[in-house]
Amino acid sequence: MKQTGTVYFYNLNSAKGRQIRMLCLKLGLKIRTVDSSQYLEPLGGLTGIPGYKLLGEQYAGDGFSDEMLLMKGFTDSLLNRFLQGFRSMKIEPVALKAVLTDTNCGWNSLELHDELVKERQAITQHGNSTE
Repeated sequence: MKQTGTVYFYNLNSAKGRQIRMLCLKLGLKIRTVDSSQYLEPLGGLTGIPGYKLLGEQYAGDGFSDEMLLMKGFTDSLLNRFLQGFRSMKIEPVALKAVLTDTNCGWNSLELHDELVKERQAITQHGNSTE
C-alpha cells in the first residue's frame, strides 16, 4: 500500500538524519528539508495545505539548532510504524516531533519549535516531580 505521508526535517543534516531518511524511504514516505530561511512561513503553506499560502518572507535570524520533525498525512498505523522503525533501526530519538494538525497549520516553524520545547520541559518537570 502506497503511503502518502511526508516528513519535514529540521536541522537533520547528519548521520542520524541519513538514518531517518532511510527509514522514510523504507516506509514510502516523502522527505522535505526545511531551510531556516523558511521559518516564518505558515506550516500549512510549507506543507501545501489548501487555504494556506506561502508569505514569501525570508527569515534571517539565528533560528534554532534543535533537531525537529514535522509529520503530515500520517495515520495512527503509519505513525506507529515510523516510531517503531526508530527502535528497530536503533536511531537515536528526535526530541521535538509533531504531527501537522488543524491547530498548528497556522503556526510558523519558530512557533512550533517553541511550543514543542515548552511541552518537553513540562513533561520533564512533571517526570521529576517528587509529589
